[in-house]
Amino acid sequence: MGHDGAEPSAPPGRWSGGSVGWQVILMVGGFAAFLGVLGLLLLVQGVTATLAEYAGSPGQVRVSRCVPFEGKNEGWTCTGEFVADGGAFRIPEVTIEPYLEERPTAPVPARVVDRRSDEAWIPSLVPLTAGGGGLAFLGMAGWVVWGVFRPGDPEENLSKRARRRLERQRRGPAGPPQLGNRARSRRRRRRRSAT
Repeated sequence: MGHDGAEPSAPPGRWSGGSVGWQVILMVGGFAAFLGVLGLLLLVQGVTATLAEYAGSPGQVRVSRCVPFEGKNEGWTCTGEFVADGGAFRIPEVTIEPYLEERPTAPVPARVVDRRSDEAWIPSLVPLTAGGGGLAFLGMAGWVVWGVFRPGDPEENLSKRARRRLERQRRGPAGPPQLGNRARSRRRRRRRSAT
């Protein structure tokens, strides 16, 4: 009964599991937040483009400045003054979205959402691609969060024997009563183990 002075050791994985768990949650949470922010930005851009293209005010942009756009495809990012059809209103400076493939030499037909817009939209696939991409990224973020925080299966930690017993209870009685020597001996064993 002597005490050898050694500290009792912690159960395996008790301390390491906690810190790893928080690290994983932080990494997954950061990834989900990144996907969510990217999805929201794309969705906002898609909604803005859709509003401009289908419900916005038509007009023309008198281009004053163009800068080469060097992305996946080459083109031009241009800004200028927007004048609504019929001269209803003017916006001193708007950026034409998305980029133009050719540098414009004349006013560019475009649409704006309202008088406070700083973007003029030309017909494109942006409403479809940005809106769809935004929804896809938001869906992935939700899927990641659900995968981490979903409730666990209560039967996950049951032993094989307990799972089999539970499955037999769900199925109900196996059928008509069994007869014969084997059935009698099984019933005797069950009675003995129950007492």
